[in-house]
Amino acid sequence: MKLASKKIQSNSSARVVDGKLILTYPDAVTPVVWQMDLTQAKASALEVRESPKGVSLVLKTAKGETVEIAPFATKGEAVEALMAAAKALEGAHGQIRPAAAANSADNVSGASVKKHNRWAAGLLGVLLIVVLLMIWASLAPRPAISVDGASTASPGQSGFEQREENGVPLSADEFLLKNRAP
Repeated sequence: MKLASKKIQSNSSARVVDGKLILTYPDAVTPVVWQMDLTQAKASALEVRESPKGVSLVLKTAKGETVEIAPFATKGEAVEALMAAAKALEGAHGQIRPAAAANSADNVSGASVKKHNRWAAGLLGVLLIVVLLMIWASLAPRPAISVDGASTASPGQSGFEQREENGVPLSADEFLLKNRAP
């Protein structure tokens, strides 16, 4: 026995874009484009409801409220609209994040990043100080040392006398007289 099924052609569509469910139902009794922020919806359900007024696609919220999304002429059209919404939600991998989970994940990673940044900044500061001290030490004046370990001095003076005279002010004439070749 073969079951006869009638496929309903509808222009109903549903998509998830940036965490929002967007439903477009041009074939409804009252055509509608409806959107819901999925990050705000903690627990909700879409259902087809029959009433004396007709058949409607309804959203039930966690607080027990019901919101009519769109009225349809037949139950088949309403079920087709419901299935379009279900397929959109199934295919929305990575696009739906509850607000609480997103905020807590950001806070945990943000605290971890701040802690690592503080350590990195401290380590970078210490490294900078060490490099600056090394540069400063390399630029400090040093007496010239010959191969045998004595400091270089003019031919008439010993290394000891040269070291004694360092830092003593001399006039230009005295300097020229001391350093004149004999």
